[in-house]
Amino acid sequence: MVFDMDGLESYSRPSIIYDIDLDASLVTIAQPLVQFTKNTKVKNLYLTTILQDKNRKMRVGVKCRQFKLIDLYPLANKKTVPAVLIKYELPVHETNIRSAFRLPLSTRYIIRARLVYHNLDCHTSKDFSIRDISLTGIGIVGPPKQNNGSAPLSGIKINDTLQIELTLINLDQKTPVATIPIKAKAVRINTVFLETQTMVGLKILNLDRRNETLLSKFIHEAQIDELKRLSGLNL
Repeated sequence: MVFDMDGLESYSRPSIIYDIDLDASLVTIAQPLVQFTKNTKVKNLYLTTILQDKNRKMRVGVKCRQFKLIDLYPLANKKTVPAVLIKYELPVHETNIRSAFRLPLSTRYIIRARLVYHNLDCHTSKDFSIRDISLTGIGIVGPPKQNNGSAPLSGIKINDTLQIELTLINLDQKTPVATIPIKAKAVRINTVFLETQTMVGLKILNLDRRNETLLSKFIHEAQIDELKRLSGLNL
């Protein structure tokens, strides 16, 4: 689900499709992690998915006109769950929303990272943590000072370039999913994030097609896993 895709503040919510009525142009989906309510208002709303052809990967979608809340939707296992009935309209068309898909990391899907900047060599195990990640950017967070008095993120300035090695981890697997080296530029800095943390927003500069595919698949699987966990589903 992509909200306000035509605006500057587009955002997404992953979901699961329960049913589709092609004749009536209706689709029933699971309530997203941040649920629809009667007060939900959006300028525009799209249902999208990723397709892979011979030459490239693309995201396509349909525009939605209205939605209806379903409090008790019956599943095949006789369990009832909250759901959303959405009216969509054809045709399907390609959408350009890469920056909208940002993943807040969970307890099962995690990312470890090493950050190299000038004389700094920082690690997620002790110096900072990854708050969220998408195909175009990363949010990292660190304390203003460590026990030794240093502040690993304090030296980073807007437009500075950093080298980062990302290790994608699914804790159910014995080995990492992938290790991805990237170059990123600092585009936002908040020195009072959550009062005691510094947050740095980084723009990814060099994600090639292979690593983009790996990261996109990791984000998608993590989103669905978190949705099922919070919804209490066993799919």
